[in-house]
Amino acid sequence: MADRYHNHSHQDSSERISRSMVVTSVIGAIAIGAPLLGMMGFGLLASSTLLLVSSPLLLLFSPVILGATFVILGAVAGFSVASVMAVVGIAAVSWVVREARLKFRDMRKVVGNDPSPRMKGKELDYFDSHLATTSNAK
Repeated sequence: MADRYHNHSHQDSSERISRSMVVTSVIGAIAIGAPLLGMMGFGLLASSTLLLVSSPLLLLFSPVILGATFVILGAVAGFSVASVMAVVGIAAVSWVVREARLKFRDMRKVVGNDPSPRMKGKELDYFDSHLATTSNAK
């Protein structure tokens, strides 16, 4: 079998393509290709017919279509801007809440209400007295 593929110059009659094989292949190609070519032609005919029918209608209704296009584009732009503003607003609110929590946590640690304050002893007494004098001064 390996000799059959390597020896191209000495082909015997069984390896040659017969006329009946060629005719069968051509008939098969026509049987498959003709319906495809017919469908392609029908598609081209339908597309060109629809273009010829719709061209005057597009010309007549172009002001309405143009106005509707501007309205739709304006609505899409408005919704886009509104959604971007919503995302920015949510981000700003979450940032403010996060900063407020951090400030409140730091204030609790300075005053001494936190179970694990950063400052102990004299530093905590100093800040307690400073907060008391500041609140009394106001």
